[in-house]
Amino acid sequence: MIRQLRSTLCALAICASTAAYAHVVWIEVKGNQLVVRFAEPGDSFETSPGYLDSLLSPMAFIVAANDAPASVETSKKSDHFLLAGASPANTACVETSFTVRGGRKPIFYARWQPAKAGAATPLLTLDLVPTGKEGEVRAYFRGKPLGGIAATLRRPDEKDQELSADADGFLHFESKQAGPYLLIIAHYREALAGFHAGQPYQETSHNCSLAWRQP
Repeated sequence: MIRQLRSTLCALAICASTAAYAHVVWIEVKGNQLVVRFAEPGDSFETSPGYLDSLLSPMAFIVAANDAPASVETSKKSDHFLLAGASPANTACVETSFTVRGGRKPIFYARWQPAKAGAATPLLTLDLVPTGKEGEVRAYFRGKPLGGIAATLRRPDEKDQELSADADGFLHFESKQAGPYLLIIAHYREALAGFHAGQPYQETSHNCSLAWRQP
């Protein structure tokens, strides 16, 4: 009985540790182009053939200056999706989804925002929107501020910081280090059921990321 209990506790500990990490979709700079990655931050990128093939080809658009959003084509490569013609100097957004898992339909949203680009507006169903103030981002869901939501910030030193939005959806953090930053909201669940590729699901899981490079 004791041995069985120890085995059960060990299994639960493993589940708990792996549950702390989740796959994320984000946009980053590769050379002078923007690409979409899919992985658990800090791990190897998902590849094709492989797990990357289970991700739908992202719908992508860019916003240059005060122009209206303009769609861009995406093409699958060995370990990323390329945003054709997208410049790191412009805001870029993508939306994609994954196959139904455990009765949930995962949807992923990702935003690339150039540093010092100023205040932005919501562009995605679940969105992390820079306010124009350094170290301040506001979370939105369906265009309304999302208060109390938990988020994770991965800094250039690859250390993670857990954050919590205030009642008005504002997230605050320090961004003094130079390099890439990745802000993530994972598994914001909605009681929205449906079907995907013939598979039923009982709820929708929304996931989003905001990426930028601090000079």
